[in-house]
Order: sequence, then structure tokens, then C-alpha cells
Amino acid sequence: MIALVLATTAVPIFAQSDSSLAAVRVLSKHAIIFPISLLIPEGIREGYDIRAFLASPEFGRFDSTHAPEEAMDEVYYTALGYSHGALSSALLATMFGVIEHEHIPVAFFGSELDIPLTSESHRRFLERWSHLPTHVYHTSEDDRDKLQHFFASAWLKEALGMDWLAKLSGNLVEVVEDLFFVGGFEDPRDVHANRDGIRFSLDAERRLDSRPSKALTRNP
Repeated sequence: MIALVLATTAVPIFAQSDSSLAAVRVLSKHAIIFPISLLIPEGIREGYDIRAFLASPEFGRFDSTHAPEEAMDEVYYTALGYSHGALSSALLATMFGVIEHEHIPVAFFGSELDIPLTSESHRRFLERWSHLPTHVYHTSEDDRDKLQHFFASAWLKEALGMDWLAKLSGNLVEVVEDLFFVGGFEDPRDVHANRDGIRFSLDAERRLDSRPSKALTRNP
């Protein structure tokens, strides 16, 4: 069930009416201390808050007792609240928050170079990673990485304003992974998640309280 709550700017934000998460939403805000937070771009700043929210035991319990698509929606709605209804910032924050790689192994002149994607401690990363919704597409495969594809494409569509450019960007990422990342390959399921994310961005532009999970389509 979805309940209406109000952000401090009086912008209507929709979030799950689960009281167990209310306190941790407040505690997870401002993960980057002031005034350092002023140096962090909008969207990324809220993304650090989303990472703190995801790593919390409270969200871990929510994720383990609710359907994966409900947990997916909850993360986005929380980002929307943190961003005071700014769609682009909320999508970027969600994408940043759900990144499920601690580092990316890159082929570098015959050797492997690990490029870090997070400043979290390894323990904190594992806590957050373990709380990411695992099967949003309800297949036997682990779908944690599909969340970052979905929200990255949604954010690109919102930022770039053109469907075809967002699709091209998503396809280029797949090509780069195949060419340069150790163990990387072009995954049609990633491309599918990219397109679902673009669809969600279009829905969210028309109605801010649109559920990300409603944009998911069968991804075998």
C-alpha cells in the first residue's frame, strides 16, 4: 500500500507506509557531513544517503520480507524524498545507491587493474550489496546488477531528453564492457533492463509517483 508523505519543501512524495523504515530514512540522510556535502554534486550527494539507507538492518529486513519489486520501489521513493521531488536527482541518486560492483577489473597492457566504484569499506559494501533486491525479474538469475542498468538509463533519458541517445549510451556501455572489462560481455538482459529504465523515465515525467516496478517487462 502506498501512502502520501510530505517532504520539507511540501512537494508530495510517495513512499511505502512501512513504519519500520521511517526512522532509518531520517538517520540515513546527510551521510556526507556538512560542509563537505556542499562539494558533492546534487544527486550524488543523495546517492550516498541511499547507500546508507540500503546498508541499514531495517532495510535488510524489509528486503527479506517483501517482494523484490516492492524493495526496488522503496529505494526510488526514498531517493525522491531525499531529492525533494527533483526527478533527475532522484534517478541519479538511486543509480548511484544501487551500484553492485565494488570495483571493475580492467584489462591494462596485459595485466588486470581494479578500478574502485565505491569509497565504502568492504564490510559496508557487502552489507549494502546483500540488501539489494535480487530477483526483480523473477528469474533464477541474480538481478542485482539490473537495477543499476535500469536506473542509469532512466537517469540518462531524463538528463539527455532523447530516447535514442539514452538507448545508444546503454548499448555503448555494453560494448565497452565486452572490450575492456575482464570477464565482461554484451548481455542482452542488461540491454533489456536499460530499455525498461527508459520506459520508467517516461512514466515518471508524466506522473512523479510512478512505480519503477511497473515498467519492468519480461526479461528471460
